Amino acid sequence: MEAQVLRFGLVLGILALPVSAWASPRLARWLRARQHIRPEGPSTHGQKAGTPTMGGLVPLFLLLLGAGILWAWQGADWPSGFAVASTIVAGAVGLLDDLRSQRGRRSTGLFPHQTLLFQFLAAGLLCPLASRFSQALRLPFWGVVVTVPAGVWVPLLVLAFMGTVNGVNLADGLDGLASGLFLLALAGLLPLLLGHPQLGALSFLALGAGLGFLWANAHPAKVFLGNVGSMGLGGLLFGLAWSAGGALFLPLVGGVFVLEALSDILQVGAYKLTGVRLFKMSPFHHHLEDGPVPWPHRLRSPNWPEPKVVMRLWVVGAVCALLGVLASL
Repeated sequence: MEAQVLRFGLVLGILALPVSAWASPRLARWLRARQHIRPEGPSTHGQKAGTPTMGGLVPLFLLLLGAGILWAWQGADWPSGFAVASTIVAGAVGLLDDLRSQRGRRSTGLFPHQTLLFQFLAAGLLCPLASRFSQALRLPFWGVVVTVPAGVWVPLLVLAFMGTVNGVNLADGLDGLASGLFLLALAGLLPLLLGHPQLGALSFLALGAGLGFLWANAHPAKVFLGNVGSMGLGGLLFGLAWSAGGALFLPLVGGVFVLEALSDILQVGAYKLTGVRLFKMSPFHHHLEDGPVPWPHRLRSPNWPEPKVVMRLWVVGAVCALLGVLASL
């Protein structure tokens, strides 16, 4: 029966791939949601203005539809329900951000403190669901599973949720970068997830829907994820890892997401302490991009074209995914 569930999820993923590739840009155009570029962003990004966005709604919808079909056949269990709930609440925060952005015709919707507050509240909503199944954590490279008390797993859940969601969101700045890194991170978690049939089936479905979206999101992108897509995929990645006891694997498989988040923190800290930026621009992928900036910065940029930045960060993401696989053996 476990093999049948995994095969069913694989079939759903294969079916979701062409649907996602076809529907993502069309839905975004139908919504008339357009990307707004922040004025202080890279000068080369001006041509991206007006590109349809919020296309991430399609892979998220396909995931929810596939989960409903799976549960209608097998019945839902708490771990898979938690993963889907994590996707929904994270995507809801991103959707609110996108709607504010579109209404205001600007690159940002919610203020950063508002985003963090909503994400914190979303993580709080997940805690009662998480308490419904065993809170066991697997230690990377050790193969040891430990059960942790609520005083440990509750703050860890909040931290891991917010960190993963923001990491994926911050990486969503170049064509195909966030969606490709999400797929690599998910692949790195597969050895853990395949031990739980419904989580494995959802993973196959997410891989198919994500690959389909990447087809349309690759450079030059026909559609962007939007915050609803990037945060929703971050919530899914977190939810799957947490449900399989793999929360501690997230910094390994999502190493580039960690780098992106840290670069933002270091950039703000360096500027406030010294008055000079550490990177040319943050998040880190913008530091690697070609193009001058009018302000001084401490670290030299390699000035790579956008496709090279994406490809090389994918390579780093693939190494991180392989580390995750190694850590699970």
